[in-house]
Amino acid sequence: MKKTIASLLALLFVLAPLSVYAASPLTLQLSATEVQRGDSLVLKGTAAAENGDIVVKIVKPDNAVFHIDVLTVSDGQFSAQVAIPSDANSAPDGTYTVVAGNGAESATKTFAVVQGGGTNPPVDPTPTNPPVVTPPASSGKDIPSGSGSASGSVVTPELASDGRYLAGSETMNRAISQANGGSVTIELPASAAEAGSALELPAGSIQALRDKSLDLILTSGNRTVRLPAGSIPASSGDNSRFRVVLQAAYSDEARKLVSQSLQSSSDYKPTGVVLSVVIEWISGDKVTNVHQLNKPATVAIKLTDDQARQIMANLAGVYYIDGGAPQYVKGTVSGGTFTFQTDHFSLYSILEFAKTFADLKGHWSENSVLSLAAKHIVNGVDNSHYEPNRSITRGEFAVALMRAVDWTGKASIPNAANPFKDVPSDRYYAEQAAQSAALGILNGYEGAFRPNALITREEAVVALIRAAKVIGQEMTGSAELSFSDKGSISSWALEAVRAASANGLIEGDGTRFHPGNPLTRAEIAVMIERLLPTGA
Repeated sequence: MKKTIASLLALLFVLAPLSVYAASPLTLQLSATEVQRGDSLVLKGTAAAENGDIVVKIVKPDNAVFHIDVLTVSDGQFSAQVAIPSDANSAPDGTYTVVAGNGAESATKTFAVVQGGGTNPPVDPTPTNPPVVTPPASSGKDIPSGSGSASGSVVTPELASDGRYLAGSETMNRAISQANGGSVTIELPASAAEAGSALELPAGSIQALRDKSLDLILTSGNRTVRLPAGSIPASSGDNSRFRVVLQAAYSDEARKLVSQSLQSSSDYKPTGVVLSVVIEWISGDKVTNVHQLNKPATVAIKLTDDQARQIMANLAGVYYIDGGAPQYVKGTVSGGTFTFQTDHFSLYSILEFAKTFADLKGHWSENSVLSLAAKHIVNGVDNSHYEPNRSITRGEFAVALMRAVDWTGKASIPNAANPFKDVPSDRYYAEQAAQSAALGILNGYEGAFRPNALITREEAVVALIRAAKVIGQEMTGSAELSFSDKGSISSWALEAVRAASANGLIEGDGTRFHPGNPLTRAEIAVMIERLLPTGA
């Protein structure tokens, strides 16, 4: 529990702006005001025993996170030694801000990384209360109106001397006036997301995008964030600046949080692909973090060739990482690009999820089951068993099929009223039964759904063909059936069986279709995987 709390505090420090932390009795001292690259810095401080763990965050001159750690308070004291890299790219010259805190209390100090010898005054043995935290020096700088360049609706921001990327009002206005595709794109270099460099725009440009109903698209290498028109909450003043930071480096801090999350299950495997997004409004000395969007943003992460070779796409998905168990984020993968939507930003990571079922190894449906389990469409009957040969009920079938329809993102899932007299509202399949009926995928019997009845193979095929139409998967053609038992197929199911056979959804056992046999948990996994779009 203590580790989880510490990880949550660390996540808050990674994402929160410096100015949200107020002065408090917690104290912090540094061993130097200037440090050379290749040397180290000692930090220490005091805190009340009840404060528990203390999170220390160090921010570079360009506002990117340089270091973060969770320190244990012992006898009211904490300390740590931080190595300063010798590489100028990793530790550029300038003023660094150190914040120590536990979420409610904080203390702040600054030091400078310099090329020459630094001064190292002794640590004050009698700590005093720290000053009120002030924003980084860059927060007081205006954005020149001509910063950056525009070609059509595409903006290339200008790299300022302090490491920020800037797009001025005149540049943004030119792009907005030439936007014909419903959006303005700002193209950052790939290195910006790797370094966590900030992009800043005038508040008026965000308002102009809103007024023209234009989306704002941010790209940095193989990462894209599309913010719909009006999705960004308005600023508190005309003189405010909009700041966004994309952070894609698999840093020590990101690795720690991912590792902490994966302790809950050995079925997950990290891939090293992460993305966090921080959005802020800056007005004078005030920095306001935007935690919640008015509309969901669409995020796309395209794997590099090396990543695509190393990651098993059929087992990979996007997860929200907060130090607890990974939280699956519904999305799609196509051509090596993972796409998902979110109405709040934090740390997201692509993970592989290879669920282990003791009764599935070597089974003919194993690959299909594992692929759908990774998409969180099917589950085991318990943590280690799938029971592939067990027959499936209509209620279970409705849940799995509607999860698959929803996963594709190609259907508008209705918030449907329950039309069935035998489906209590508190049953696990109630929502999906109502949705499937509203979409015309599954029908009832004179007002009854019969959720506990076993679904037959021909009933399942009819529902699959209807679901294919809902998600836009055109089932073209109608094969002449070669099954020796085709005469046993009900007339109402015959066309669906022909279409399913022509499009490879079903194969039978080689000679027979067995239309009246109950569908098994193995068969539904194989059918649904074949139904999903190619490359999913």
